[in-house]
Amino acid sequence: MIPDEAVAYALAAWKRFDENVSGDLVRAVAGAFVLVAACDGELSKSEANRFLEALGAKADHLSALDFDALSRTFLDLSEAMISDPVDGKRLALANVARVKETREHAELVAGAARIAAFADGRIEAVEEKVMHDIQSELGLKSPK
Repeated sequence: MIPDEAVAYALAAWKRFDENVSGDLVRAVAGAFVLVAACDGELSKSEANRFLEALGAKADHLSALDFDALSRTFLDLSEAMISDPVDGKRLALANVARVKETREHAELVAGAARIAAFADGRIEAVEEKVMHDIQSELGLKSPK
């Protein structure tokens, strides 16, 4: 299946990105990934691990990121989401917001979330909703 236009754009943007990656960018991407992983209901440890494995298969698309640091941060945020979904979502969105002042980073985070959402070859309505939440937190318009 061919990815939608927004996923293709996100993949190309990450491929071109070659700056030093800040801890804020890693935390923002991890926050976006947790929001995508948890968007269909409550997140479990096994679901978080499966999500991380699926992302590992896509790690070459996000090669600018330190995947070990991303994995650790994702698992930490997943634990927060599992123990308290409301506060976990707030914490994940706060991590996403760390990069909203840098438009290029904000677009990369939104793109990374879209890549994660499309990992199974399709984007569901609940994933579109969380993409809208992430883009709003970043001050970006939703793609149409």
